[in-house]
Amino acid sequence: MHRVSEISDPFVYVVFSPLIESDVKMIYLSAGVHGDESGATEGLLRWAESSQLQLNSLPLLIFPCLNPWGLKNNSRFDSQGIDLNRVWDQFNHPLIGPIIDQTNKLSLKLVLNLHEDYDGQGIYLYEPSTGGRPGEWAERILLSAELLIPRDQRKSIEGRKCRNGIIRPRPHKPPADGMPEALHLYLTHHCPTFTIETPSEMDLDIRAQAHEKMISEAIRMASA
Repeated sequence: MHRVSEISDPFVYVVFSPLIESDVKMIYLSAGVHGDESGATEGLLRWAESSQLQLNSLPLLIFPCLNPWGLKNNSRFDSQGIDLNRVWDQFNHPLIGPIIDQTNKLSLKLVLNLHEDYDGQGIYLYEPSTGGRPGEWAERILLSAELLIPRDQRKSIEGRKCRNGIIRPRPHKPPADGMPEALHLYLTHHCPTFTIETPSEMDLDIRAQAHEKMISEAIRMASA
C-alpha cells in the first residue's frame, strides 16, 4: 500500500512506500517542476503504472508533478510566476519548504529529476561532478533510451560543457538565479543525482517512453 499526501494548493501529490518510516535509503523521483515539460510527468506516470511490483517492494518517494498549475497552463512557472526549480534554499516556501523538511529526515540513495529542454536536440543529463572521470551510471542511463531518441551532441548546453550527452557541473557553483532541486538534494545527501532531459519539441509519446526507460535503468542500478 502507498499513502498519498496533499501538500499544497493546487494539490501536489507525493507517493511514498511504507518503507519510508524505516531506516532505509530511499529512491527519490520527481517530474513536472516546470509545467511546460509534460513528457517528464507522463514518463514518470507510465513507469509507475507498469512497475507495480517495484512500487510495492522498493523504498520510493515520488513527486509525479511538482507544478500542476504550470502543467495545466503550459508554463515553466507556477501561478505566482516563480520558477520552482530555483527556490530549493527557501525553507519557508509553502511547497518546497515541506519537501525539504521531509527529505532532510530521510537517507537517499538515488535522486532522479525529470526535465525537458525546448532547445534540446536529443537526450542528455546532468550529473554533479565529484572530480575525476564520470562513473558508469550516466552512460548507462542514456544508453537505455538512445534507440528512441539520440543523444544531444551539442558541445555546450546553457553555458556548460557537454560531452556525449553528459554535463557535469561543479556543485559549488550553483546557478546565479537560485538553488535547483537536484543540487540541493545532492549537497544534502551526497548520493547519485541525475537531471534527465528530453527534447520537448519531439513527439510526446516518444519522449515519455524515453523517460520511462531511463527511470527503469537508473532504478535497476540503484537496486543491484
